[in-house]
Amino acid sequence: MGNMRPVFIISQKTKAIMAEEESGYYRAKILEGDTEKFSIHKPLQIIDNSCLVYGASLEGRKTSVKQILNSASKLPIPVNVNEGIYMMPTASTKNKDCVWLSYQHIHTYEQRDDKTYITFHDGTGIYINTSENAFDQQFKRTSQVIVHMNGSTLFGKHWHPFW
Repeated sequence: MGNMRPVFIISQKTKAIMAEEESGYYRAKILEGDTEKFSIHKPLQIIDNSCLVYGASLEGRKTSVKQILNSASKLPIPVNVNEGIYMMPTASTKNKDCVWLSYQHIHTYEQRDDKTYITFHDGTGIYINTSENAFDQQFKRTSQVIVHMNGSTLFGKHWHPFW
């Protein structure tokens, strides 16, 4: 293997992925469990690689979500539907302030000054550079995708979404 760094794969323990600006080497910081990890890959590359490992491409996922939400911006990504891993961006993916959060880890969120503080189920938390209102909208959009993708599991095989 030599110096090949393994590609980070999102798991159920992954809470957040953000761009790493300060290091000249690393491109992403990952909050996982109670540790911080760093990757030489950008957040979007990590999401793409993770989707591929779980059997779908980022582009394919985006296409499905675009249809569900009838939107093309700030799309939440179902990384692994079977394990309930859905990553939601807090801003446009081109924005360096964009943080990808794992839906299943979010406990509460509240406006604090001009930022939103996210509390995870394990009691830790982070500030993100967006309003609570904008975050709430993203959270609800992600819920909509989850219900759509798991509807038959949740509501029986004859369930059919109206949207």
